[in-house]
Amino acid sequence: MAFALWVGVSLGGAGCGPPADDATPRDDSTPLLELLSWWRAPGEVEALQALTHLHSGLHPGARTFNASVGRAAAMQKILAERLMAGDPPDLLQVNAREVRQLRQRFPAALESLDDLFDTMGLRSIVFPEALKEGTSGGHLVAMPINFHRENNLFYNQAIFTAHHLTPPRTLAELVGLCGPLKAAGVTPLATSHQGWILRIMFNAIAAGHMGGAAFRDYFTGKNAAAEPKLREALVIFSDLIHRCVNPDAGEPGFGWVNAAQTLFNGDAAMFIHGDWAKGYLTRIGWKPGIDFGVVAAPGTADLFMYVADAFAIPRGAKNRTGAREFLTMAASPAGQVAFNSIKGSSPVRPDVPMDALDLVARATFADLQHAQIRMASPNIDALDAAFAKLVADHDTAAAAEVIAEYVRTRAP
Repeated sequence: MAFALWVGVSLGGAGCGPPADDATPRDDSTPLLELLSWWRAPGEVEALQALTHLHSGLHPGARTFNASVGRAAAMQKILAERLMAGDPPDLLQVNAREVRQLRQRFPAALESLDDLFDTMGLRSIVFPEALKEGTSGGHLVAMPINFHRENNLFYNQAIFTAHHLTPPRTLAELVGLCGPLKAAGVTPLATSHQGWILRIMFNAIAAGHMGGAAFRDYFTGKNAAAEPKLREALVIFSDLIHRCVNPDAGEPGFGWVNAAQTLFNGDAAMFIHGDWAKGYLTRIGWKPGIDFGVVAAPGTADLFMYVADAFAIPRGAKNRTGAREFLTMAASPAGQVAFNSIKGSSPVRPDVPMDALDLVARATFADLQHAQIRMASPNIDALDAAFAKLVADHDTAAAAEVIAEYVRTRAP
């Protein structure tokens, strides 16, 4: 098995670096809790560390070992190998949308969490979307711990102040900022040419152009008549990519962290991306609401387009008791605040104390609570590949066909 791909990081004590003696679990009377994840970026590591610190406070002596892979694709490969070998981790970090795919390949891979949800009373507490995201085959098999909004516009406050700008509320206003900012020597939009990053940006642009309800109905197969507006959005998106983004977006290895850093460095004015970027920007020194702002992407104030992080327990976990204790802590109000206040995301339960969140987090959480439309973002590999190809050939018609095929065959 490909265990050489692992990078082990101990998160059971102070500090998040990998001390040499933490690469091998120590002999201890308390069983080790092994978590498999891909969280490696600033903001991600610290958010997970906040949970492990809270867990060890509630359960003295508890030790958590994060078998961090760093890339989702590599983690999925390792997970498959371990499941087939009968050697699962105790806990698994996963995007909630991928749970069904995992269970299609490994139908008995995940333990039911129905009783845990019932014991904690979560069915009547958490947002309904959290229950939906954690359910597969009629059972709750994953514990969503947050909602990341993907239709965000991040902006550099110093640039906006220097140029007397306000955050664009419509797509036309966003497009209108490109010319003046470029004339002033400022890149309007930071991004990366990686397909999944472009897909997040396109979804926000399309929703802003089509309107939240039309976007939702088109991508859920309920409004084929909206396709002309979708094609128009592709043209707008292609033009923005061609005229308004950072020239190094296509360099090898240039990803979302690099794009967020471009905003931080003052080399770009805006960045359309998921709010895990807020966690990153905060960890490298920016203060939300002071150094940078975050608002719904132009034209999408009525829409909260999300992806949910979740934890699941594989069947056969060696430390099942520790895993269930960890999930109980993560879903509690204290766990929700500890994790989401660092990760940049919103809690899955509306009863957390608002004053425990920063100014931007409170505004985003209010958007989640009061959104007219809450929907999981459209996301499959074919879409990501289509947007990466669109950057190279600007063939919007070809991209539209890929999206239409998604709607015909994969939409809920």
